[in-house]
Amino acid sequence: MMRGGETLWELWLAIAVAVSVLVVTSVSLLIKKKQVLPNSPIFALAIALAVVGITFSDNPLVGYSFLGTSMALSVIYAVKNSRKK
Repeated sequence: MMRGGETLWELWLAIAVAVSVLVVTSVSLLIKKKQVLPNSPIFALAIALAVVGITFSDNPLVGYSFLGTSMALSVIYAVKNSRKK
């Protein structure tokens, strides 16, 4: 009912995403060891689902389902790569 509260929440979400991107970019530029992520279908699917989840965030059930699936795939990818090393 209150559209102002939703707009404020969206503003805070946008600020949080922007700060997260800046932190990740800064850290990656400061790390001298170059780490290259191998191309993986799981990794690509996780990123695609995150983008779709953000796109469909108007419907919380659909948006959070995509984001949750994206996080689960990211964890699977991380565990799979940590076992290879």
